[in-house]
Amino acid sequence: MAEQQQFSGEDRFVASVLQFWAWAQKHTRAVVLGLIAVGIVVIGVRYYIDYQKRVRETASTELRAIRYELQTGSDPNRAVNRLRTFLVQLGGSSYAREARVLLAHSLLLENRAAEAIGPARSAADKLGSEPLSTRAAFLLAAAYEEVGDTALAVSVYEDIGSRVDQRIPKSRALESAARLRAAAGDYVAATALYEELIALTPEGDAPLRALYESRAAELRAQGLVRSEGSESTSGETG
Repeated sequence: MAEQQQFSGEDRFVASVLQFWAWAQKHTRAVVLGLIAVGIVVIGVRYYIDYQKRVRETASTELRAIRYELQTGSDPNRAVNRLRTFLVQLGGSSYAREARVLLAHSLLLENRAAEAIGPARSAADKLGSEPLSTRAAFLLAAAYEEVGDTALAVSVYEDIGSRVDQRIPKSRALESAARLRAAAGDYVAATALYEELIALTPEGDAPLRALYESRAAELRAQGLVRSEGSESTSGETG
């Protein structure tokens, strides 16, 4: 019985092969065209993989050269131009984000904050999940500060504080937001940010906690003075 089933299975296989062969003979043109199409796809995929590899290698080499140029203190304008050219030619590579960060940083150093906003904003699009985006966000906030747009600077700093998990950059961002809030006279919001910093600071770091507590108390007092002054002025006017 087992032999009969085995032969039956083999017969079915042979029959299937013969059927396919008969079909292939009747449809030779379709088979040839199908094989050509498969070959074209395979060649295309291989070409794309090779092309992407060449792009990565070219981008890596060029960005390494630009980094070296920046580190050696060469002409900053030349580095800026090279970075812009890099983004035009290789903006789709995996090195594009770093190039935008370097461009924003270079422009800020050259006191060209308004020009730094674009590349910094583009590079900060993955804030919270990409370390380079965190750096880009700090550059973006600094650029907004330089051009005098305090509200947007505060917004970016607070965004970093809410979306980044690492304590050090989170604290830096909240400190900057609190500083700008206080400078603008928004003592309530600044106090709340310092209280958030207190909660974020490890208990073992007593000096830093004390600094934040002192600053929060100072701003709270300033807020009360302003509030009392406003009430007094309002009462006199009435």
